[in-house]
Amino acid sequence: MGIIYLFDVDGTLTDAKQKMDSNFANQFLKWMRGKEVYIVSGGSFVRILNQLGMEILDLCSGVFACMGNIFYQKIDNINDIGYSQWEIVYKNKFAPPQGLYRDLDNLVKTSEYHTKTGRHYEERVGMVNFSIVGREAAPEQRQEYSDYDEVHKERESTVSLLKERYTSLDFAIGGAVSIDIFKIGDDKSQIIDKYFNDAIENNKVIFFGDRIPPPGNDASLANSLRNNKNGVAIEVKDWAETSELLKTSQFA
Repeated sequence: MGIIYLFDVDGTLTDAKQKMDSNFANQFLKWMRGKEVYIVSGGSFVRILNQLGMEILDLCSGVFACMGNIFYQKIDNINDIGYSQWEIVYKNKFAPPQGLYRDLDNLVKTSEYHTKTGRHYEERVGMVNFSIVGREAAPEQRQEYSDYDEVHKERESTVSLLKERYTSLDFAIGGAVSIDIFKIGDDKSQIIDKYFNDAIENNKVIFFGDRIPPPGNDASLANSLRNNKNGVAIEVKDWAETSELLKTSQFA
């Protein structure tokens, strides 16, 4: 039986929206060789590339970006700098319902959190990413809001409120400061039905993620795998824990 590895990015391979630690990147590159590895992230392909670097992506079998709403696979052609080129295999569409952005603006205005900056939502393929503190917040601002949210559970209460208002949508906490918004079913678990349905019959599929407890954006994929005899979901608290786990004989 073969093994297929799936990795979230923010909080699993990197700090949120940050480049991969250089020592861990070198370790991960060596570990990847000879293994079937896929990336499954809420971020765009460009952001994933900026965080992980082309050397790591070049050793991946595929990249599921934007919660699996767009899937990139390598093609045989090599570009001018010696790396593989990528093509889109599938791409979902998402039309935000009327009133959604107005409600998101109101949530930002009524939040009791003291510092807000820049844009608060971004349309991605198949989804919208929303942040009360602001999507361009500096790392220290993001950490401050993350600490605030840990105590006040603002994102959890926001998800509950939005779910009541928009019954055709789903909402999940992602990264350190954001909420992912998408059509019901268009979460990370969709990659099993769309791509791994046959492979999981004859391979063990192991997923590493940091947002596995609901309403985290890794929860749907973790639950889908745990309901399959060949599926495994491993919760990590940060990239350093991922690094230590990959050093063990279990994942050699």
